[in-house]
Amino acid sequence: MNKSVKFTYITVGINLLIAILIFLWLLAGTKNPIKDLIDFILDFPLNFALAITALFISSYYVGKKMEKLICEKKWNSILIGMFGLMVILICGVFGGSTVGFIEEGLMRGNNLYDSIIDYYYKPFFWILFFGFIPTFISGGILGEKIKKTC
Repeated sequence: MNKSVKFTYITVGINLLIAILIFLWLLAGTKNPIKDLIDFILDFPLNFALAITALFISSYYVGKKMEKLICEKKWNSILIGMFGLMVILICGVFGGSTVGFIEEGLMRGNNLYDSIIDYYYKPFFWILFFGFIPTFISGGILGEKIKKTC
């Protein structure tokens, strides 16, 4: 594993911690936010497992591609890092959302349009809404780290 993939893995791990902190912040008004977070994760274990798996699998390939674009083609490292990390986030959301779409949407015979809205559109909207700024900031930092390894 090369350094760019390692930096990408570290950045994705940090972003997962940031996501947990944002979720805890949203739950701050509840009696026990940590218990509520754990209960939420345990309600959807396959969704989270597949989402995290998709994050790290896509991190491997996107990290290699970012290194090629930054080191060999000399593209703007900050923009490549931002765009690359956003692609990784989208892959993770798509991976996690697919479980719900198949289990809840298709298997229960729900309307296809409603299932797409509920299991793809809404998660994409909310995760990108709250994750846009942290992803872009950490993506710019990641791009610069990759540039320094060239």
